Parts: sequence; structure tokens; C-alpha cells
Amino acid sequence: MMTKIILLGILWSAFSISITFAAATKRLYQKYQNLCHDQPTIKARHEKGLQWLFKNIGETQITSRTSPQHEAACWMFRQSSAWNPQRYVMAVIYYATKGGSRWEFSDNWMVASKHECTWYGVKCNLMRQVVELDLGYIEADGLVPREIGLLKNLKDIDLHGNELQGVIPLKIMVGNTKLEYLRLHMNGLFGAIHKEIKNMKGLKELYLFGNYIAGTIPKELASLKQLEIVDLYANQLTGTIPSELAKIPNLKYLDVHDNNLVGTMPKEICAKKLVALIADCHGKKPEVKCDCCTVCCEGMPNMICVDQKTGKRVDRPI
Repeated sequence: MMTKIILLGILWSAFSISITFAAATKRLYQKYQNLCHDQPTIKARHEKGLQWLFKNIGETQITSRTSPQHEAACWMFRQSSAWNPQRYVMAVIYYATKGGSRWEFSDNWMVASKHECTWYGVKCNLMRQVVELDLGYIEADGLVPREIGLLKNLKDIDLHGNELQGVIPLKIMVGNTKLEYLRLHMNGLFGAIHKEIKNMKGLKELYLFGNYIAGTIPKELASLKQLEIVDLYANQLTGTIPSELAKIPNLKYLDVHDNNLVGTMPKEICAKKLVALIADCHGKKPEVKCDCCTVCCEGMPNMICVDQKTGKRVDRPI
């Protein structure tokens, strides 16, 4: 008899928990039915989308009516009852970089009848998963949204030549592990290069030049065995050039000039005999001592780069 009572108690507890969970789930869309200030009101069919948003984006961002995350969520809820995380992320990119007011090219973007794979600068694979984001030189402004890190199949991010500010989101380093090309050069980005860049095991080319990136060059770059090009010139990097970079087996091009780096080019890097090795090693008092560089540069007030083989001045070392 006692065993039956215990079993009934367990079953009743499980039933109560399921009822409570169902009620909590139901309350979610009811609580936020006025999330968007205009029609349509959030309904039960939007529950899946709300759950995904609160889990992956956060309540604060979604409920703030001035955030691009909120704008993208409401756009999704207005246009369709089906929840599509990829489409949502693309909408965040548009709103976060002022697509409606600044972009020079935005063909098909935010057109409800057009699949996101047809939007300007977007390429997808056969599964209609976004693999390339080519939005260079479109006059994008604002911040690089961390939601890009949710596009797990991305192989190429090109946002160069815009007016983007802020830091490079950590979530990109952690989430876009299949990335092969990262082009964020010629923007207004600042902050440090996260050591979590080591997660991008397939990265082949890294272009961050022409920003305001500070801190040191992360030695974690050494774990990126596919890396061929590292272009960090014209930033605010400090410290010395880490010898660990010599452990990158495929490295061919390293440009670190026009920074605040000091010391001597590591002999391990010199031994690799790179196709191009460029540093601030020109002038009477070079910031970096380098006998193996292919091009040596000097900063203000002279602003000059010299080919070490020919002795001729070069405008943009390549």
C-alpha cells in the first residue's frame, strides 16, 4: 500500500511539473503580447520564436524598442508565423548597420517575399544556409552585431571599407568556427583581438588593417594552421611581435607596420622567409629591428615604406 502511495505521489509531482511548465510557456507569449508597438500582437504561434530569442539573444535586447534585435524580431513576427533563426540574424545585421538609411546597395533585403539567400551580398549553399556575407563598401554604419556568430556555416565575412565602430564581437570568434576569410579592414573598430580567435581553425586570411585595434598581437594565432595572410597594419597594437607566429605552417604574408610595436623581429619568423614581411623597421631609430623584412616602413613625420631589395619607395606594400 505504501509503495502505491509513493508511486502516486511521484506521478502527481510529475504531472504538476508538466502543468506548471505548460503554464509558464503559455505565459511567455501572453506576457509579451505587446512586445511590438504596432500590429500584429504577439500570439501563441510566436511562442517558438520568443523562446529562441530569449535563450539566444536575451530579454533585455529583445524588449528594448531602440535595439536592432528588437526591430528584427518585430519584423519577423509581422511578416510570418514561421520562425527562421537565420533570417532573423540577417535582419539584425541590416538594422544594426543602418541598412535602411545608409547602405548604398541593399537589393532584396527585408523584402518579405524574397529568401535571404537572394539578398545583396549573400551567398548560400545547397541547403540554403548562409556561407558568405559580402557587404564591403556599402556605407554600412553602426556596430558589428554579435549575432553574426549564430551563422554557424559562414566561411567568408567581408565588411571592409565601411564606417563600422565598436569592438569585434567575441561571439564571432567563438561561433564562426568554419570561417576561412575575415575581412574587417578599413573601418573604425577598436578594442583588442580576442584570444578566442584560436577557435577559427579553418581561417586562411585575416584582414584587420586600417582600424583602431589596440592591445597585443595574440600568440593564439599560432594555433590557426591554415592561416596564410595576417594583415594588421595601421592600428594601435603594442608590445612585441610574438615568435609563436612562426608556428603557423602556411603563413606567407605578415604586415604589422604603422602600429606601436617595438623590439626585434623574432628569428623564428625570419627563418620562414615569408613572401611578404612588413614592419616599422626603416629610419635611423626603427621601432622594430628587422634584417629579414621585405619592406621596412617609418611612421610620422616621414611616412615612408621602402622595398628592401630594390631600395625603392612603395606606396602600399603588398
